[in-house]
Amino acid sequence: MSWVYLAVERTDFDVLVIGNPCVDLIFSGLPHWPVPGKEVYATHFAIGAGAVFNTAAALSRLGLRVALLGELGNDCLSRYLLEEIRRAGIHSELIRQRTQPIAALSVALVHNDERGFVSYVERAASPAAASHPERQELEAELLPPFSLAELRALLQHYRWQAVFLYLHPALGPALELFAEQGIKVFLDTGWHPRLLGDPRLPEVLRRCSAFLPNRLEAEALTGAHDPETAARQLAHVAPLVVVKLGAEGALACQGEQLWHCPAWPVSEVLDPTGAGDAFDAGFIYALLQGYALPTALRCGTICGSLATTALTGSAAVPGAAELERLLRESAP
Repeated sequence: MSWVYLAVERTDFDVLVIGNPCVDLIFSGLPHWPVPGKEVYATHFAIGAGAVFNTAAALSRLGLRVALLGELGNDCLSRYLLEEIRRAGIHSELIRQRTQPIAALSVALVHNDERGFVSYVERAASPAAASHPERQELEAELLPPFSLAELRALLQHYRWQAVFLYLHPALGPALELFAEQGIKVFLDTGWHPRLLGDPRLPEVLRRCSAFLPNRLEAEALTGAHDPETAARQLAHVAPLVVVKLGAEGALACQGEQLWHCPAWPVSEVLDPTGAGDAFDAGFIYALLQGYALPTALRCGTICGSLATTALTGSAAVPGAAELERLLRESAP
């Protein structure tokens, strides 16, 4: 199955977000973590779209033109996700809809400003995975649904300043293609032990513009026991590394230089789910606006911190005018 292009002229967007969204069920305000055999009640609950949707929706709220390249099915969860994508102002023409159910669901449990997840993903294996059965499960879960030929065809009809997607060991050829077009590539990653230990990752990271892991992911990738050491080690591979530190803010490393930015103060953390995704959006927005790296870190921490004040990862992300106002107020 291939995309059908309606446009003859190239269509310009600011950011292409690649990946598959999921439905998030968020339970917040737990008195304690669940105990086997017992029931626990949350004080807050929400249903929302999650995964790459969070970053795409936050970028759209910040006034950027955003397209999402991903895969949905014909089930009720997929229909809900498509409605949310369109409601958020995200261009949905590049979403492939399969005539089969594709379940993608995460349950987020929030307690003491921290969260844990139970996730389930059911989707067709990619063509690349078919020739490597030992990788089939991993790539069916994580590899975006496109071939290199389809991606090359997309670039004949669409133009982007930047691409955002999750780190995957099979992304090298795609990132080379983006580099040929002068497109900035921003990579985040999820918690997946087999992926984080894959020996192909350094070659992928060399081809990105910026790598945006959180503390646990950065330390797992490097074996370091603190985020600063992890950032310095990753910066020997990726040209720019930003490590998200939750309530401690974020740090960036480029070459031998290190920057730290504290978190933006908020009165209450209701749901940290998707805060890192919102940080990514604020950071990308700032760099595309031409801001210096310290200012980009501040934009990221503003968006990430504010995202924790409401349920779901994009509900409380500021618009561009509000972000710029807060940025001016925080200037020394």
